Amino acid sequence: MIKRISVDILMIVTIILEFVSLPILIHEVLGIGLIFLILAHLKLNEKYFKAITKGKYTIKRTINLIINIGLLISLLITIITGIFTSQKSLKSIKIGNNKMSDIHKSSSIISLIFLVLHLLTTHKKLLSGLKRLQ
Repeated sequence: MIKRISVDILMIVTIILEFVSLPILIHEVLGIGLIFLILAHLKLNEKYFKAITKGKYTIKRTINLIINIGLLISLLITIITGIFTSQKSLKSIKIGNNKMSDIHKSSSIISLIFLVLHLLTTHKKLLSGLKRLQ
């Protein structure tokens, strides 16, 4: 449980930092770190993915699934365009242009919106995990 809460808190802090004006190299390194945190979060919540095809779908469960899919897609677009437009840390694979950079910025804002929705639908789990740490 401590692992899951630690990963969640680190992800939230990293995402907040990504929207602060930082030098480009720090932004890129945080972005790379965020990729690993997202992968760890997905691994720690693999039971959710195994349960997607099981059980009955209520309106609430359907909305949660739509939010999670939207978050996943927008994060994938943000990650891919971030890698393609890297200026410092991964500059050897830079293949993006200004349009790709615009897509990166737009998808990151869309990801943030989906993240807020995701947190609103899962905040009880997060809060209960924080309470157990006390």
